[in-house]
Amino acid sequence: MLFLSLLGCSLLEIREQVKILEQDGEIRGRIAVTVPVEGTVVVRCYHLKDKTFVSDTFTYVTSSGEFHFDVSPGTYYIAAFVEQNGDGRYQDSEPGNYYQSETGTPLAIVVGPGETVDAGLLLISGKPPPLQGYNAVHLPAKIIANIGARASLDDPMFSRENSALGLWKPLQFLDGVGGGLFLLHDYRSDRIPVLFVHGLNGTPLDWKEVIDNLDRNRFQPWVIFYPSGFRLDMISDYLVKAMVTLHDRYRFQEIYIISHSMGGLVARSAIMKTLQKFPRTAGTIQLLVTVNSPLGGMESAASGVRHSPIVLPVWRDLAPQSRFMEVMRSWFLPEEIPYHLFFSYLDGRSDDSVVPLQSQIPLQHQFHATRIYGFNDTHTGTLKNIDFIKTFNSILLDIADRGRLTQP
Repeated sequence: MLFLSLLGCSLLEIREQVKILEQDGEIRGRIAVTVPVEGTVVVRCYHLKDKTFVSDTFTYVTSSGEFHFDVSPGTYYIAAFVEQNGDGRYQDSEPGNYYQSETGTPLAIVVGPGETVDAGLLLISGKPPPLQGYNAVHLPAKIIANIGARASLDDPMFSRENSALGLWKPLQFLDGVGGGLFLLHDYRSDRIPVLFVHGLNGTPLDWKEVIDNLDRNRFQPWVIFYPSGFRLDMISDYLVKAMVTLHDRYRFQEIYIISHSMGGLVARSAIMKTLQKFPRTAGTIQLLVTVNSPLGGMESAASGVRHSPIVLPVWRDLAPQSRFMEVMRSWFLPEEIPYHLFFSYLDGRSDDSVVPLQSQIPLQHQFHATRIYGFNDTHTGTLKNIDFIKTFNSILLDIADRGRLTQP
């Protein structure tokens, strides 16, 4: 059982982190812009400290005008603005507003454990009212500040110890390691971004051999590093936010998303949300690859939920009958996005040492895949398999060449 591989982590500390995460609530709301301006609507969530409203995170308003934040129990304040120059920062010339009480002061939104609060409709009709006697600052958390940051696979941040920390103590991972979506080189407009998504207890290092063999004249590697113990919707929400941010920053025309293990579920969820909520970015997604992904869920995770004295949040979503898996089973990529499905197996076994074969290749996913590939290798060994790497690179080149031929 997964629970037995605690890697020396303190059970008490893990239990406390899980308890905190299980109390998370949500703030929902809607934004309407009534002034004739164009731009992305950015929403920030603040807490009040010593006459200063402090924000460490943000989100974007969807195409239907909605937003949400996952938050710990507490008191929060919400503000929004129309971002017009692409720098992600509020400028005095940009329209904005904040939720206000009847007296015109910022409205306190109190969220209890597990509670969802609807903040209602916020209108942006001009410049926001001044904060009488208060200041406001944006001090982004590490995982937010690291969207689009430069990094190297040699960075100690990507260590196996940190990937284990992200699984068992995700809050400690956020505070210390941070994580983020990283560029391994300076951005180049003439190279297609290839985003690599690791899986449970994973790290971008899992992709080292694949990235080392990537054609750097055609492609630029991006990697995401996230705490894999979180609920999968929270992880995919972050991936959506990061992709929208980088699209607005660089205006890239296409991006390929490559995922391993549980990362395949994260990638599929993120693509689904992007297509539904952010069509301006969705059109750039030109390829999805999943490798040894538990597309049908993991019965071992369901067993952990039923029997383990400590239940990691991610196990609840990986369970085959979870709400998350139900949504994933009912949604499929549109035909215009090529989907290449890789699976692995071992002789005399019905799995790849981790994921059962029946979960890697559910029948409905076989029907919707552009092509399916099988390798006689282990769950992580496939990523180092020279035949896999050659096949993978041929897919990238084929998709890139087709895109170039269809461009006006």
